[in-house]
Amino acid sequence: MGVGKRRKKRDKNNTEGARRGLREKMTEVLELPKEIVLNVPRLTLIGMSNLIIENYKGIIEYDSSRVRLNTSLGILKITGNGLVIKEITSEDVMVDGDIRSLEFQK
Repeated sequence: MGVGKRRKKRDKNNTEGARRGLREKMTEVLELPKEIVLNVPRLTLIGMSNLIIENYKGIIEYDSSRVRLNTSLGILKITGNGLVIKEITSEDVMVDGDIRSLEFQK
């Protein structure tokens, strides 16, 4: 990769980082919900058997021992036993079962 291309890529990353930082600061000052303004997933775990994921992008994989969801931060991997998608809408997914682990993969 040439010096010019690397510089453009670095400048683009710096600009995106500055925008994200500004959005985060504005969110805090105005007390707005971060998950909506920053388009990040919101996870709500109730006990170890019910998980609600808001702001997901799509389902990648689903079976009784693993659910993988695409999010703006990467792939969310849920592992456990007897996992079922109990409810699904365009904005959120509810996973029930014996949830053993949650992992973000970039």
